Amino acid sequence: MPARYTLYEEPRAFRTPSRVWYGAGAAARTGACAQELGIPAGPTLLVTDAVVDKLGLAREAAAGLEAAGYTLSRFSDIPGEPTAEVADRAAAVARQLAPVLVVGVGGGSVMDVAKLAAALVGNPGGVMEYTNFGDKRFARPAVPVILMPTTAGTGAEASPNAVVTSGHRKAFANNYPQLLAAGAVLDPRLTASLPPVVTAHTGLDALSHCVEGMLSTNATALTDLAATQGIGLITRALPRAYAAGNDAHARAEMLLGAYLGGQSLNAGMVLGHSIAYTIANRLHLPHGFSCALALPYTVAYNRDAAQERLGKIGEAAGIDGGRVVQRIQSLGQDVGIPEALRTLGLERDRLPEMVTECLELYPRPNNPRPLERDALLSLYQAMWEGRPADAWTA
Repeated sequence: MPARYTLYEEPRAFRTPSRVWYGAGAAARTGACAQELGIPAGPTLLVTDAVVDKLGLAREAAAGLEAAGYTLSRFSDIPGEPTAEVADRAAAVARQLAPVLVVGVGGGSVMDVAKLAAALVGNPGGVMEYTNFGDKRFARPAVPVILMPTTAGTGAEASPNAVVTSGHRKAFANNYPQLLAAGAVLDPRLTASLPPVVTAHTGLDALSHCVEGMLSTNATALTDLAATQGIGLITRALPRAYAAGNDAHARAEMLLGAYLGGQSLNAGMVLGHSIAYTIANRLHLPHGFSCALALPYTVAYNRDAAQERLGKIGEAAGIDGGRVVQRIQSLGQDVGIPEALRTLGLERDRLPEMVTECLELYPRPNNPRPLERDALLSLYQAMWEGRPADAWTA
């Protein structure tokens, strides 16, 4: 077994929900899940959004909870990319309700808001105070949370992290035990209605979590185990789920791959997510779309510093490690990801400021290759022009 798995300079945490219920029909068991977790019946906050409500995706979960004696209050005022103000409003509702349980049914935005609201019930202040732009840490336990994803992407149901926007900036609260769900319910039927574009964006977000988790210098045996399994599932299933949304097996594999991607977040993300934030801060793109644009170039940037890691990523995807960059970029193009940032309306003269923001707001000390201004500017220029990522060097 490699030394990186047997000797660490300090103990590493691998945080994951204590219960996972997986399979078609799992949503109907949400009440029983709460009981198994030892959560007494009482007031419960159900967090959703307008799309989840319109499609009735929380109906089975709500019925199961009510049958088990939980009384539901709802919060659903959540846009596609939640702001800190939205999360604070959800927290205010939760504080007034004093729930015994918070349940989030939706995509990453819904699940992040649910987690933050549950954590803020017993901790003072607002969301931004607990992000990378604040100076507080959650000190008291959160209200127990059960999360049920309706997309196969963010892995928020498995991670101790949450992301919100503030103005034009992405703000994140990372590695908090209080942001870890007590239980996750993975019912692939809830993802069957995802349109192809959302399937692509969220699926490539999940792949980013797995690949970046493998590249992280904080990777461990446990994060590698999750990441390699996730890479295999996603690279096989994403083209099928994109082409045929009613492919039940592809949907199930994508949902499990996304959960494993969430576990991979224990290793910490690397350059790709930093680049994605700088893109989204200007173009206001969905998070998964931004990650998909950045991922092949991130792997190219780290290629020489992480040859052994690329070999393992390639093995997980069923290809040679030398073809990983090309395979990731072609997979993105196969599901509609554009080749160049310029086609999205980004002005070339904004690239230097994006590099500065990447270095100052979103540094990644766990990236295998140090973040260097000149190399990053060259990388951004290649992304803007749409040059093949596997041909980039600097």
